[in-house]
Formats: sequence, C-alpha cells, structure tokens
Amino acid sequence: MHAQMIRMAVLVSVCAAAQVHAAQLPRVEILYPPGGSLLDRLCKTDFNRTIDEAVLKDAVQQRADFQRRWDAEGPSYLQAALNEIGVTFPYHEMQATLTVCLPASTSIPLVIDVTPFLASTVKQTPSWEFSEILFHELMHSYVSPVFAASALMKKYQNEAAATKYHLHVMAIEKMVLLKLQRPDQLAIIDHNYRNGSDLAYRRAWEIVNDVEGPQPFLAELKALRANHTEQQKPRHRS
Repeated sequence: MHAQMIRMAVLVSVCAAAQVHAAQLPRVEILYPPGGSLLDRLCKTDFNRTIDEAVLKDAVQQRADFQRRWDAEGPSYLQAALNEIGVTFPYHEMQATLTVCLPASTSIPLVIDVTPFLASTVKQTPSWEFSEILFHELMHSYVSPVFAASALMKKYQNEAAATKYHLHVMAIEKMVLLKLQRPDQLAIIDHNYRNGSDLAYRRAWEIVNDVEGPQPFLAELKALRANHTEQQKPRHRS
C-alpha cells in the first residue's frame, strides 16, 4: 500500500510538472482578415507583385485550417525545444499573419507565406511544413538572447547576416526533428536547405551539419539557463 501511494505521488508530481511546462508554451494566433491583410492588399501598388484573387480567397477560407493545424502539430515542436534548452519562451502570446504576397516567411514581423500550402496552388508543399516553418520563425525570437555572448557568432562574424542568424535556429530545428523521431521530415528539410537558391541558408545548414554539428550551438543556448534562472529569482526591496 505504501509503495502504491508513492507511485501515485510520483505520478501526480510528474503530471503537475507537465502542466506547468505546457503552460509556458506561447499561444500562437493565426491571423488573416476576410479581405486579406493590408500587406497583401498593397502588394500590387507597393511591391509591384500581382496576387491572384483566387489565391487570396483561398487563404481567407483556410485560415481556420491553418490554426487547427498549428494547434495540433506546433506544440510538439515547441515542447521538444524548450525541454531540451531549458529556457522559457520570451512571450506568452504570438500573432502570425498569413501572406500570399511576400515570397518568404519572416520572424519579425511574424509573417508566414502560405502560398505553397493552398489548394489553388499548382505545386503544393506537404502540409506538415506549415507548422515546421512557423516553428522555425518562432525560434528566431527564442534564440536571440544568445547572440551577445556567443563565441560561435563571433567565429562566423564574417558570414552573411542571414547565415549567422540562422545557426542556432537550424541547430534547434535539427535537434527537435531528431528528438521527435521524424527522419523523413528532416531529410526533406536537409534537401531543401542544401539545394535551395538562397546561398546564406545553404551555408548556415552546412556549418551546423558538416562543420560544427548542432551540439555546440545548443550548448550555448543551454548556457543561458543560469542567467535565466537568476533573473527569475524574486527580488527583495532593500
């Protein structure tokens, strides 16, 4: 009976810890108004890019689907990253705006290009990549505190900015996909980074995989835990 009570106490403790940890994950809201975002409405006049109205309407209609997709898939990426690094995400909530205008996703502002995922698109990207791309962009905000003290950033200071600022993000990306046991997804991302047209991304992936390996970058992020813990301690008035 005593052993059973101990097991129950341990189980309750584990469940409580899991709930606390889950509460630290940011709530991500997917935004795209009925008429399209201001960014997309100004696409033709300000960016000299033409938007197919069918594509815009498709994005409006699928916004809720993208939200459900993230809610189902996104937390697993975030939980794996935060569990490994041990530092909470810097924001409680994030808003991600969809776009069918910009040819790429960005982290600040948080904008996700959904053109490849729409039913009206001729060549569609696998649906799981939406959550993975959004996770990638969120990780830019997560890793940014490491830059000031990073020896690896100093080592690669002469690389292109897009290369330097993707090193820790890509290290987390690879770690998480391995941790979640998703080799097929990792193989696709590996192919995309190595064969994509953006040389800065290709170089960053090469450094993380072939030169340094992801562990040195992850170690720098984990070293933030001491500072993070110190900042979380209650301050007493003198």
